[in-house]
Amino acid sequence: MHAMESINRKAWTSAPALASYAKAAGAMDQGEERAFALALAACREPAILDLGVGGGRTAGLLAPRASRYLGIDYLPEMVERARRNHPDLDFRQADARDLSAFASASFDVVVFSCNGIDSVDPHGRAAVMREVARVLRPGGVFVFSSFHREWNGFRDRRSLRRLIFTPDPIRFGARTLRFLESRLVGALRVRRLASLERRDDEHAVLLHWAHDFGLFVYATTPARCAAQLDAAGFDAPEVIAPDGRAIGGAADCDDEYHHYLARRRLPS
Repeated sequence: MHAMESINRKAWTSAPALASYAKAAGAMDQGEERAFALALAACREPAILDLGVGGGRTAGLLAPRASRYLGIDYLPEMVERARRNHPDLDFRQADARDLSAFASASFDVVVFSCNGIDSVDPHGRAAVMREVARVLRPGGVFVFSSFHREWNGFRDRRSLRRLIFTPDPIRFGARTLRFLESRLVGALRVRRLASLERRDDEHAVLLHWAHDFGLFVYATTPARCAAQLDAAGFDAPEVIAPDGRAIGGAADCDDEYHHYLARRRLPS
């Protein structure tokens, strides 16, 4: 197991993370809303495979539009929470790098939201793309999000966690203690884990502020991501910023991540 994966699994199976994913609902942002709308418009009542489903946040957005919906996650704790949140839907434990349980060309849309594809090492990422291309019908759509390696936050180690004021002094005191604890834990993790980061021309594995700097992510650029998709059998993707604008040329360093919509290449 790659070091980043063992670290990430520990972060995601912590009690606070499981509680957070279990309660998550609705679209991630305007960019995700647009990407989902484009994907669902491409096929009426599509068969949808939802990868890295977590607590089932995207199930409520996608399943009502699907003729068949299936959600998978490689963590049994997440599958259990998704089933609890959506008892009428089909969720299974499986790994996006190995979709051999599913027949080739059996889905119209495959989704890997919330930068889930960035949670595996570079070889695993390529395997995910190949497997998604295999289970998609020709012309089918792959929708996913991926971190932008030039994002300013990867350089200045900024935490996006904020202390939220409340007039209740007891509650505000508790929030302040949790906030200070998270800052201390984050600072210690940066010192301990930053040496594991890797950057080269093709790949970047970087420490992210999420879970108090307890997460490693793969980060790339739209141009490199397009090349990876091309190698896996996809046409050039549409790239969408979190605020919903289309990315044409160089991406803004203020963009933490981008949404991608790629169609499986039609046979020549």
